[in-house]
Amino acid sequence: MASHEAVIRRVGAAVAQDDPAALGAALTADVVALVDSGGDVLAPILPVEGRDAVARELLAALSPRTGATLTEQRVNGALALIARRGGRVEAIVSFGLRRRRIDRVWIVRSPQKLRRWNAIP
Repeated sequence: MASHEAVIRRVGAAVAQDDPAALGAALTADVVALVDSGGDVLAPILPVEGRDAVARELLAALSPRTGATLTEQRVNGALALIARRGGRVEAIVSFGLRRRRIDRVWIVRSPQKLRRWNAIP
């Protein structure tokens, strides 16, 4: 568990520093990201595959240069990254690991699925 959280924190730091090389170092070569937009926000429809493509997607969703504020929070019992813009949650990112690197990424961006997160003061 501790190594899982250390990897997630490393990803958060790489995103906060807008560092694609450090982010890529935390991902497996065959990493896959699934983005759930609910069809309501612009996002990839198909799975995003490969280290470079997933790193770009994570930076696009979470980078401070996009106006996002990134925090860590437990979601379904595991550490996740939460992106907020203007105080509203815009993305929840969860991760799966294999041998201390991220091999699966789930990004929830659907406003309907994030509604309860944004109802909490």
